[in-house]
Amino acid sequence: MPSNSLISSTEGTTCADVADLLVGVAEVELLGADARTHVKQCLRCQAEAASYRRLRRAMRSLATEPISIDSMLEHEIMVALDVEDGRIVSRVPRGAAAVATLGGLAAAAGAIAIATRRRAS
Repeated sequence: MPSNSLISSTEGTTCADVADLLVGVAEVELLGADARTHVKQCLRCQAEAASYRRLRRAMRSLATEPISIDSMLEHEIMVALDVEDGRIVSRVPRGAAAVATLGGLAAAAGAIAIATRRRAS
């Protein structure tokens, strides 16, 4: 089995040879001549190449589409990653941090309003 991304030997190219190469190339045209010839003649390898094209197209579309993630799900994923890395980190979900911040600001504004009202009396 060749170590680079092109099959250049003139010996018989197998489906296994081509399958390993299809993972690393975007188009069949980028394969070596023997591999391209094999794919043109082999329905199994044509189907494999088509499958990789569909997969790449789907991955490209995912990269451009916005994905909304529930903040608790994101929090749980981050905590699980921290645990896996062996870190002990206290994480506050982004939504909870925003609520706590707004609550603190509201309490401070209320305290200021009460203090200024007492001075005015």
